Amino acid sequence: MKKFMFVLVVLLASSGVGLAEELKDIFGRVEQYVAAKNYTKALDELSWAKKEIEKLNSGQLKTFFPDELAGFTGDKIESQNMFGITGMERLYKKSGANTTVKVSLTGGAGGAAGGLGGLAALGSFAAMMGQQQGQDTFRIEGRTATLEEHADSHAAELTVFLNSGSILKLEMQNGTDAAVLKQMAENLKLNDLDAYLKGAS
Repeated sequence: MKKFMFVLVVLLASSGVGLAEELKDIFGRVEQYVAAKNYTKALDELSWAKKEIEKLNSGQLKTFFPDELAGFTGDKIESQNMFGITGMERLYKKSGANTTVKVSLTGGAGGAAGGLGGLAALGSFAAMMGQQQGQDTFRIEGRTATLEEHADSHAAELTVFLNSGSILKLEMQNGTDAAVLKQMAENLKLNDLDAYLKGAS
């Protein structure tokens, strides 16, 4: 148990001294409670550790949302985490234009996308089997993607089904430029993002 705690704290130290110290204290209390067979308190402390690590995970995911994409500048990144599923989005705007693109990621990390992994797989399978009118199916860096253009509302939506089970969406308003959406998706480093979400990075 002591060896496990030591290794975990060393790994977390690179994430910031303040947070590493907080986690070190939490795991120290976990060890004390386990030694005293007070497993209820130990589990409570572990839940706090989970919250802190989720903050680290969100911070790391934010690095995959660059400040600039295909000439569009990103606003503040919004994120939330519920039941192990992380939702993150960033709105991109272009100076002097009304066109905006909302980039959103929904899924889990470390292979823990939960039921969403199956949902992403089903979505990918459905996209390959058949497509609706106005929908185009293709691949981006080896991942199934669908593009839908809505001429009536002057909007377009590109969905990429990641191998990790997460879903990446790029939603354009006041524009239907498919080439821009594809370029933005390609610039999001999908291989690195997928590797991180699968816990392989």
